[in-house]
Amino acid sequence: MSGLSLKIVRVFIESPGYTVIDLTESVRGVVVELKMDRGIVVVYTNERGCSVTEIEYEPNLLADLEDLLKKLGCIETALCDVVLSRSIVIPVINGNLFLGQFKKVVLVDTSKKSGEKSLVMVLEGVFKDN
Repeated sequence: MSGLSLKIVRVFIESPGYTVIDLTESVRGVVVELKMDRGIVVVYTNERGCSVTEIEYEPNLLADLEDLLKKLGCIETALCDVVLSRSIVIPVINGNLFLGQFKKVVLVDTSKKSGEKSLVMVLEGVFKDN
């Protein structure tokens, strides 16, 4: 169980557009399904107007994030993916996502376009089936 392996999973999420979607359970589900013991998970999107980040999934904080993005003027100019980033790296320890207390992995969709959004999860580490 000491060798490192790399696994890549593509996931599609339905989005109404202009929203924040909690991805935490989807990421956790992939880690469990692939029996990852320890390593890192990179969650990435190449969708225009979409970003992946870590935040407390709480209505007031999400409203503050929206206000900040509006003040920066990035929503109308599609620069939010530069401000927020298109990816996040999450450590996995003993099969568990190592997130901060109350933190969630989220897709921030400022595209204002409904439809399917594509994500890629790259898992590098030690898997129990190796």
